[in-house]
Amino acid sequence: MTQASPRRSAFTLVELLVVIAIIGILVGLLLPAVQAAREAARRMSCQNNLKQLALGLHNYEATFKVFPSGYLHKPGPQGTPLQPANHMGLAWGAAMLPQLEQGQVAVLFDYNRPIWAPENQDAREIPLEVFLCPSDTYSADAFVIRDESSDPIEKYAAASYAANWGPADASTNLDDTPTASRGVFYRNSRTRVAAILDGLSNTLAFGERHNGPIPLSQTTAGGHSSFENAWSAAVRDIDELDDDHGHMVLFETQFRPNQKDGDDKGLAAPHVGLCQFALCDGSVRAITENIDAELYDALATRRGNEIIEEF
Repeated sequence: MTQASPRRSAFTLVELLVVIAIIGILVGLLLPAVQAAREAARRMSCQNNLKQLALGLHNYEATFKVFPSGYLHKPGPQGTPLQPANHMGLAWGAAMLPQLEQGQVAVLFDYNRPIWAPENQDAREIPLEVFLCPSDTYSADAFVIRDESSDPIEKYAAASYAANWGPADASTNLDDTPTASRGVFYRNSRTRVAAILDGLSNTLAFGERHNGPIPLSQTTAGGHSSFENAWSAAVRDIDELDDDHGHMVLFETQFRPNQKDGDDKGLAAPHVGLCQFALCDGSVRAITENIDAELYDALATRRGNEIIEEF
């Protein structure tokens, strides 16, 4: 009589290792695709934010016949130690709150007091999704600190977008010469649509900037090591009162997006190889970080009379 072979009830160790290896390979192949799909969804959400900002911009213009100021500025009481400090500071983002369906936040601001007054603490610390790119992990639940010595600490909810001040160089820029702008937004600006002679579709309005490290080929002494981007205001420096810190809400095009060895007045997006912009006509475009420098400057002027090529 022939005896039946015993039935195998489990995988051998070799077979189990082969199955695990195959699963690992499949996960390795699928993970980049999943991550790419998630980033594409986040980028689309960022585009929608920029579209909402552009729509809010045009609704503001329809009401007031001008675009909002880059930020408001008023010196302090004459003859006082705080005279050089900006006693306003509210920026384009705060100005557009009612047009962005954030009227409940707008009413929290006391417009008769400086943005850094304690009465404005609650409003300036509120994070708002419309100002935050989902890919920007540096700005979510983050703050721009202006005075660590105060109690409570003076801080401002971070943001992922800044408004176009225009072209700049070492001597003419939004920090050193805040009203010498060739762009759309600057200190106490009141830009009319008719003043944008280059055409709304050829002029940048808003671009992306995270609150992460400034791209540098090597660390340097002095200056900022990270961007400082907020939605509510440009705020005076407690150690240099006449410094408006316009770069908290505005950008200039001296350096291309994500460019290494730039400064805190440029743009840096959390997307690989590109930065997204809202233009003054309400459209949203992704622009490569390798854009021609002259073309980038041309897109930032409101009346430069440049011939804009395809970008």
